[in-house]
Amino acid sequence: MEIIDKKEPPSKTQFRSQEGSILQYIPKTKENKHFYENGLSKIIPRLKVRVHSVIDDCYYLWEKFSPNNSVFDLWDLRYSWYQGYRYVPYFYTIYEGKKPLATLPLWFDEEKREYQWFGSYYMEDNVFFSKDEKFIDLLFKILPHPININAIDLKKSKVGKNFLTNLSLDDPKNIKNIGHFKSMEELLKTLDKKSRYHLKSDYNKILSLNPKVIITDIDKENLFEVLVEKNIERFDDCIDEDDKSDFKDAKRKKAFYQMVKNTGKYQIKFVEVFVQNYLAAIDFIVTYKDIYYTFRGANDISRFKGIGNFMVYVEFEDAIKNNYKQVDCLQVDYGWKHRFFDQKELFKMEER
Repeated sequence: MEIIDKKEPPSKTQFRSQEGSILQYIPKTKENKHFYENGLSKIIPRLKVRVHSVIDDCYYLWEKFSPNNSVFDLWDLRYSWYQGYRYVPYFYTIYEGKKPLATLPLWFDEEKREYQWFGSYYMEDNVFFSKDEKFIDLLFKILPHPININAIDLKKSKVGKNFLTNLSLDDPKNIKNIGHFKSMEELLKTLDKKSRYHLKSDYNKILSLNPKVIITDIDKENLFEVLVEKNIERFDDCIDEDDKSDFKDAKRKKAFYQMVKNTGKYQIKFVEVFVQNYLAAIDFIVTYKDIYYTFRGANDISRFKGIGNFMVYVEFEDAIKNNYKQVDCLQVDYGWKHRFFDQKELFKMEER
């Protein structure tokens, strides 16, 4: 019995009863010999595959397998994006009897017509949900197509050698470990001479304008609307469509708005900088455990040259002051992040 059409998602009504043996995907042939040499030979005939789309089932599986190490591991954050996009989830799950052993949490992007991680390609720190690494290879024998899963953290995901050939490098993640710093001066010493000079110079340049810096977690919903307006204004003149503000997309805006509404396990605050009562910059910060995430921002760089570096300095200083161990500036370098952050390898897989 086929579990799913490899090109189009099944209808929403099929999931409760949809089930099949994993043997149909991994018959005992020479090509699949390695699956039967890692202690799975006895258990494979007993394994079943189920595809879950009911959101309560997906929540149960997520909570069972997620390591909750990163803010991107949290159901509350992923669910915010589900609320924004409402794309149908497809959690491909391997069972032994009634016991789930591993799950691949996906959804189907209706615009790009491809399977992605549940929560969209914007998600990072993605790991493979499995109680035992030997089941991860099995997950990728039942992949739906076309599929595009990104930002895979291999250091936190143990995968079999047979799967590694399917991966390619993704945009690196930009992080800075700051737990051992007691001041900005200590952090500055870790940067190369040119980067250190520009960061300090731009900070002092804006500081000379006597700015007012407000860091707050009060009135978040209204501040989010200010961020959206400022972000659209900042990027509206970009020639390349990919560089324009994605907040013009109602679904994307709602996903971020729901992130603000769903705080609890993670927290959100805003960093505002005013120069003579004019809002020069505003950034959207997410914090979880000991990590300080710089998610989104907007500034008036045409009027205040160096305001971007000023914000980097202020946020590093805020993170050190509040005893965070890491600042995470997310993926995509945009031509500047490598100057102040270390870059961590992430991987992706795309199959049509």
